[in-house]
Order: sequence, then C-alpha cells, then structure tokens
Amino acid sequence: MDAANNPALIGGSFICLVILGLFGIFSLGAVTPLHYGIRYNSFTKAAQTNDIYVPGRYFIGPWNSFLLFPSNVQTIEFANEPGLAVSGIRYEPLHTRTKEGLGLHLQVSLQYRLNKEHLGKLYSEFNMNYAQVFISSLRDVLIKAASEYEATQLWTERAFVGDVMQQLVNKELQNMYAECWGLQLMVIDLPDLFENSIVHTQVQKQSVRTRQNEQISARIHAETTVIKAEYDRKVKVLMAQGHANFTFTTKQAQAHAQRKRIDTESDILGQVKDELKLDAEGLVLYQKYGALDDLDAASVFFGFDGQVMMQGNVNGR
Repeated sequence: MDAANNPALIGGSFICLVILGLFGIFSLGAVTPLHYGIRYNSFTKAAQTNDIYVPGRYFIGPWNSFLLFPSNVQTIEFANEPGLAVSGIRYEPLHTRTKEGLGLHLQVSLQYRLNKEHLGKLYSEFNMNYAQVFISSLRDVLIKAASEYEATQLWTERAFVGDVMQQLVNKELQNMYAECWGLQLMVIDLPDLFENSIVHTQVQKQSVRTRQNEQISARIHAETTVIKAEYDRKVKVLMAQGHANFTFTTKQAQAHAQRKRIDTESDILGQVKDELKLDAEGLVLYQKYGALDDLDAASVFFGFDGQVMMQGNVNGR
C-alpha cells in the first residue's frame, strides 16, 4: 500500500506533531514586566538560583516554570488611618511605649526593593514567604527603635527619628537581601493629656519666639532709623557745603570779572587820555559821552548855556 494513503502512518505523524506542539508549548515560560524570574522544576522540586531572568519569553523545557519576584519598589504600611490612601500592603499600626513609659501608637509607611544579584539567596533562605519574614522583622525593628525615644523627642525631633528608623530598617533589610528606599512617620499618637500639654508648651514657645522676633524687628527698625537720620544729616551738610562753595565760587568769579573789567577800562582811559591829550575835565567829559552807548534811545541836547543834557533809558530802564 502507498505510504501516502496509509491511515496508520498519517495518524501517527499527526500524533507526533501534536506531541511536539504540546512539548514546545509546555517548554515556554515568560517573566512578566516589573518582575524578575527564577527557573523552577516542578518534577525535581529544585530551583535554578544562579540564573536570574528579566522580563521576556524563554524556552525553559518541560516541567519548568518561573518563580516571579517584583523588580519595582514595594510599599508596606503599618497604619489604619482611614484618611490616608492605601499605597501598598497594609497592616495594623505599631503599639509600644516611649522611653518614659507612655503609650505610643505609631503609623509608618516604608518602601523596599529586592536586590537582583541576591534573589537566589533570598529564595534559598526564605522561599516565597520572604514578605512575611520582612513584616515580622521590620515590625520588631520599628517598635524597638520607637521605644528608645522620649515622647517629647518624637514631637520635636520627628525628622531625625524618621531618619534613624530608616537606617535601622535598611540595615535589617540588607541582611535579607533587600534595601529600604524610604520611610515616613505618618502618625505619632500619644496619650491625649500629654499631647495637649505638648501642644500648649509648643504654643508658648512659639509665642516667646514671636515676641523675641518682634523685639529684634523693633531694634533693627530703631537702628535703621538712626542710620537714616545720620545719612540725612550728612546729606544736608554736604548740600549746604555745596551751596556755600557754589555761592563763594560764583561771587569770587564775578568779583574777578568786575576787577578785570575795571582794570581794562582804566587802561583804555589812560590810553585815550594820552592819545587825545586830555586833561582831567576832558577825560570826565569823554566818559560822559561814552556812557551814551549804554542808554537805549538816548537823546543829547546841546546849547543850553554851554550845558549838555542827556536823557534816555539805561538798559531799557
């Protein structure tokens, strides 16, 4: 019988193709975005912890799959405040006592990220329950850290306390192959009586500080007023000196010009006297007629018994 028409051969080939297809399908694995992957064999119950896979599709063989670990930052919250939006896995707030024994309810949010280089060690030590180990360890660290401070310090040194807690949490997470990216003290709840006392004390301190600032402001204003008055006085002195110097210089220049004019006129009259051979009376008469140049619309009348009469406006007056 022709092989192309042999039903058994055709059926066997089809079954082989189906088996190969299923083999290929079950041999593929994918690491989803924002995750790392470790290959796990469900037959041998063993994980290949030396190889860390990034997002993508891989041919990993049958009975193999990926154990997925988040590659982005994860948030843990110890809080129950309804007004705070949930941004991660939320657990009950932390309850402890301050250094002096006051009851303390602490609400904290923290962010961590797994170290890619040590995912194999993380899985070997904690399996896939690492998150619960983190929660238990971090709760103990935070409670112990909070109990090291007095209630007043939690109020006045809140930022410092938060930084110290973050350092302690980061140190603990590094021992578990992770790192702390941030920590926020959201709510520090102390007994009402103590909180009211703290608020009153802080208000009083603010009032004292306000009064001190007002005194400083008044002192600076007074000093500024004195400085301004001193500068105003100096300006007045400088202006007076300037005006005095201006008047003196102007008068001195005018006197010098007048003296020059008189000296020049005296020289000219001397030359006229010598050239015209005038006596004293003739020189006076010459000056008298010469004064007519300074008169506007001057008129001269001669013949009144040898007298000369002049009339007119000097410089228009």
